[in-house]
Amino acid sequence: MGRRIRVVCPYCKQAFYVDVPLERRKGAGAHYAKQIKKLSPLHEEILQLLAEYGPCTKRRLGGLLAQRGRRISGNSLSGRLSELLGMGLVKCYRTEVREVDPETKKFRFVKKPVWELTEKGVEYILFKLGIDPL
Repeated sequence: MGRRIRVVCPYCKQAFYVDVPLERRKGAGAHYAKQIKKLSPLHEEILQLLAEYGPCTKRRLGGLLAQRGRRISGNSLSGRLSELLGMGLVKCYRTEVREVDPETKKFRFVKKPVWELTEKGVEYILFKLGIDPL
């Protein structure tokens, strides 16, 4: 799945076509998430934290994991959250926007994204892990 673009060589001026993979839009989750058959212990721990503490930012999740003795880099945590998002177990949303230019009505997000369990994530927590989220 992708698209073909026409490229012209700057030296010989010959035109040819190149297949370019389509990129998923931001916030769609990891493209390979559907291929994950079993969640890792880190995936399950992230789901447990979201069930216990409710919506959290990535920074707060990293702090909660550190309190539990799990040291994880920010990039690794982002990857796991993206995989969970691609599987439909969590959702990500922004909480506050600010108007940058009143004339053109341009807005920017002010707050960091917040991660929260979806209904599918709550079902996973209930049936697979045996935890009752509040």
